[in-house]
Amino acid sequence: MIGLDTNVVVRYLAQDDDVQSPIVTRFLSRLTKDMPGFISSVVLAEISWVLARRYKLDRSDIARTIRDLLETAELVIENAEAAYRALGIYLGSGAVEFADALIAETASLAGANETVTFDRVAAAHAGMKLLK
Repeated sequence: MIGLDTNVVVRYLAQDDDVQSPIVTRFLSRLTKDMPGFISSVVLAEISWVLARRYKLDRSDIARTIRDLLETAELVIENAEAAYRALGIYLGSGAVEFADALIAETASLAGANETVTFDRVAAAHAGMKLLK
């Protein structure tokens, strides 16, 4: 297994660099089910943020991209169950960030009774509890 950093995955997804995009495309084309790439939860959260902020993708495009990564046989996604659950929350809400939903679902699957936050949107849409 080979770990993948956010900038590698984003460069592949965006295909917007004349030097780095072909390099990462060649590299990722060599991944297999026996030698997959690994995307951590942190990287997945950062990807959603970069796609929204830097590339101005809308929620449905971001969700489709995350789902595509989750369903790629040559990739292993850390805590894929939490990512799928977070994706459902993200798609069901017009407000919550994917990263916040991922935080809440990761904690839930780890056995947390609740996840506390000062973020009112995350509390309202990601199932977190507002800390007062």
